[in-house]
Amino acid sequence: MEKEQVYINLETKYSVDLNTHVYVKDIGEVYCINENIKKKVENTRVYNGQDKESYDYITGNEIIAKILNSVENIDLNIIGGPDVLLEIKGQEQFSQIFNVLKVVFVAIILFLGAAMAIVYFYEDVNMKGTLEKMFLIMTGEKKKDPLSLNISFSLGIGLGMYAFFSRIFSFSKRRKQEPGPMELELYLYDKDIEDNILHELKQKNKS
Repeated sequence: MEKEQVYINLETKYSVDLNTHVYVKDIGEVYCINENIKKKVENTRVYNGQDKESYDYITGNEIIAKILNSVENIDLNIIGGPDVLLEIKGQEQFSQIFNVLKVVFVAIILFLGAAMAIVYFYEDVNMKGTLEKMFLIMTGEKKKDPLSLNISFSLGIGLGMYAFFSRIFSFSKRRKQEPGPMELELYLYDKDIEDNILHELKQKNKS
């Protein structure tokens, strides 16, 4: 008896809620002439739901094994990437007051940043003169080297860089698993080095 041809075009990423199982139809498109076999393949469970936010993945081999255990007499072909990244996340619920405070905080930061950028422009990027002018605008007093602004400006730069390159301020455990900008740059740098070494080795073997 001739086997039915089944093709699955897998996605590279899928977001799933907590305690929710993942089926083939969730992570890819199934192509098959036989509708009954197609539905069986689509409804095959390939991942059990988790109760904690995290990242996980399913390999193509795992998907093939689970389908072949559930559906018989098929010739299975996987199209697309070899792995599917799973983003397991819960519904983020924040109060209206918290959302308003976030918007106000971001608006204040943007306003102060834009104001400082404008003053920098007119002061020819003179930080000392800019801080003195900002102090005059806020307090109405003319003072050289205002320590209150100098100290807060220096601390703000450090905290801003730390917040940008770190996930420590995130309330989500899943977010804390995500790589920061520096980690991404290092990963890309290492990958470029490996690709360059491989390219040079191939060129040497050709010559």
